[in-house]
Amino acid sequence: MREMEKHSTAAERGEQLARHLHANPETGLAEVDASERCVRLLSDSGFGVQRGIASLDTSFVAEKTLGGDGPTVGLVVEYDALPEVGHGCGHNLICGGVMEAALALADRSGLRGTLRVIGTPAEELFAGKAPMLEAGAFDGVDAAFTYHPSDVVAVFGTLNGAALFELAFRGQASHAASRPWDGRSALDGATLAAHALAMERQYQRDGCRIHAKVESVSGSHNILPDMTTLRVNVRAPEDDLLQHLVESVQRIAEGSAHATATAVSVSLLSKARPYLMHEGLARLAWDVLGIPTGTTYDITGSSDLGDVSQAVPTVCVTEVGWSPVTWHSRELHAAAGSEGAVASMHRAAGVLTRMVERFVASPHKWLTDPTPG
Repeated sequence: MREMEKHSTAAERGEQLARHLHANPETGLAEVDASERCVRLLSDSGFGVQRGIASLDTSFVAEKTLGGDGPTVGLVVEYDALPEVGHGCGHNLICGGVMEAALALADRSGLRGTLRVIGTPAEELFAGKAPMLEAGAFDGVDAAFTYHPSDVVAVFGTLNGAALFELAFRGQASHAASRPWDGRSALDGATLAAHALAMERQYQRDGCRIHAKVESVSGSHNILPDMTTLRVNVRAPEDDLLQHLVESVQRIAEGSAHATATAVSVSLLSKARPYLMHEGLARLAWDVLGIPTGTTYDITGSSDLGDVSQAVPTVCVTEVGWSPVTWHSRELHAAAGSEGAVASMHRAAGVLTRMVERFVASPHKWLTDPTPG
């Protein structure tokens, strides 16, 4: 099987990978098979591979010298799926498309510099790229390239920063009918916090988002629950606005616990910074895509690619993989396995390949434009 993979084209290997991931989705930090398949393909193509970066078992960094002095190019790979949904964000296509570009570039002659493929787990949890940055996975990278399937052809312009919390409310269990006065409902604390967070939305700046979900409640229906956990996600287009929201979550959690005579522990599970578009690399992408300058994909969603963009010049192109459909849905998972989506992945891989070829030929040309803001 491995011998067959070696002799197949980059496009064939990328497609096989994307289709396999779609049929076998793995959630964040559990992408064992996806990571293993990427590593095997890269090793067979002459890349030196390091695994377990930042103590993340499913992360990897693979590097290959292309030839001569030149820049170090990073290709950023994602491969995690969503619980109960599958690839409802199309990460099977990101993995297949970026890997296709990496394998194609590895076989190109006449290119200068170094190609580094960075496998980043758990994008949906914002749990991979920031620790990998801190561990040095992106050190020395002159520019980072990736792609995301979408319903438009564009360049990532803005993404919100985000913070994910768990609020663990603790009360006192008691029978709800015979001795309610002996208890304190942790669910009351969580419910009040969820309501207060909803009320907080009216005071937020444009682009900010607050959403919450009760994750677990202890006990049966006739017992006042002594444990309830609430997951809270806040998003903002700027670091200072995000910090304000972080402080609001803490204030609301403590106030809700005080009002319901419960206790609460606030845990910041993960955080992602806002995405920062690099004007020079965006100009390269617009040129290769053949679309008008300034065509950007601006959304209030979030990604830990924002952390990378704040540290390294970064560009992410989008390709049309489907007609408009709700993100993170089973419908999108189905679309991510369609013939049209796979065809768009191949187009994106071609775009990434041409962008990297032009970048390594003249890196200063594309890095001279300062990032706006």
